[in-house]
Amino acid sequence: WEMYVEIKVADTGKGISESNQAAIFRRFYREEEVHEQQGVGIGLYLVREIVTRQGGYIKVVSEPGKGSEFSIMLPTK
Repeated sequence: WEMYVEIKVADTGKGISESNQAAIFRRFYREEEVHEQQGVGIGLYLVREIVTRQGGYIKVVSEPGKGSEFSIMLPTK
């Protein structure tokens, strides 16, 4: 039996450089390139807070120019 259920969310956006991947989960963090787009930078922070409070974790795989894939791992019990 599996200990975690995995939820994947992928996009075809601009991607995230490896050096910024940890920073995207900070509250109010926004990369310079997206300041012209609407938002306040709390979405991924809130997702990580909710997931970790449920005993799970979130990881990201991304490459600039090719988009990102987020994996949310939640315990089955």
